[in-house]
Amino acid sequence: MALLWLGVLAGCTEYDVIVHDGADIFYQDPASAVDILLIVDDSCSMQPYQNELSKNFSQFISFFVDANVDYQIGVVTTDVTAASAGRLIDSQIITNDTPDGNAVFEDIVRVGIDGSGNEMGLEAAYLALTEPRLSTSNAGFLRDEAMLSIIFVSDEEDSSPLPTYEYVRTFNDIKGARERDVFNASALVVTDVSSCGMNSGSSEGDRYMDVAERTVGITGNICDDSFADVVTELSLNASRLKDTFFLSSEPDATSLEVSVDGVLMLCDDGSHTFERVTDEFGEDRPAIVFSREWIPEPSSQIAIRYYYGNGAVDGYCADGEEDAGTTDTGA
Repeated sequence: MALLWLGVLAGCTEYDVIVHDGADIFYQDPASAVDILLIVDDSCSMQPYQNELSKNFSQFISFFVDANVDYQIGVVTTDVTAASAGRLIDSQIITNDTPDGNAVFEDIVRVGIDGSGNEMGLEAAYLALTEPRLSTSNAGFLRDEAMLSIIFVSDEEDSSPLPTYEYVRTFNDIKGARERDVFNASALVVTDVSSCGMNSGSSEGDRYMDVAERTVGITGNICDDSFADVVTELSLNASRLKDTFFLSSEPDATSLEVSVDGVLMLCDDGSHTFERVTDEFGEDRPAIVFSREWIPEPSSQIAIRYYYGNGAVDGYCADGEEDAGTTDTGA
């Protein structure tokens, strides 16, 4: 919407554009159905990480529950040398209706530590999502109407035979992807080997992180003391709910107004911040970021109105309690 003030001079028909209004409208549109494949490293160093992952089922499904997403969860290992390569653990698929899904999740993600030390998580995912597994042990896991999320959990680098871009292309082809968010992959891996203490067998998961970056997934450090935060991020990413909304133009921060379904959100109520965010293409952009407790509900409309400006964040809510900041995300 543009608001034009016409400056008409005597004997002249010229006019000047004094100020423009900007308005960005978004709709919260989560996945209606999603298939989540966890690829869990089963080499000798992985037991503590498997145990930590097993504790976080409720966090992992939190946004699926909130958004009423029809989810399916299956687990395979990184060992492709065994006859069971690419086979879902116990042929188990956890769904919204699985009795005591928490206990089932705890059991199947603790895949053991007897697997090959030559971990091939990308190849294992490929085997799990193609024939003959799809017609045998993994039958019913991959649904045509569902989005697909793959999550790699490993403390060592991937050793699969193909380049990462080949696996990304293959996974997109499996879904017949027309849109970027039909398929994504995330990585709970070693992001900094120095953070892993005495575990000298760890190595940074660069190939997994590359796949996550190429598919707008999440990357987390497996050597963190707790998985709770990153698992919540994985849930948000896999559900396709959004907490970050990029503005189409640089705003005057003092003029920003944010509303959800017509209800104005106060700048100092803790619901959101105005930040400079690095998007999936590496571009620094202005964005409204909602806090976890205030993420807009499915099917809601988010309206952000502002006057054009320089995009500086320090003018937003200058007299309130909110602090501006900088975030790096592909959300």
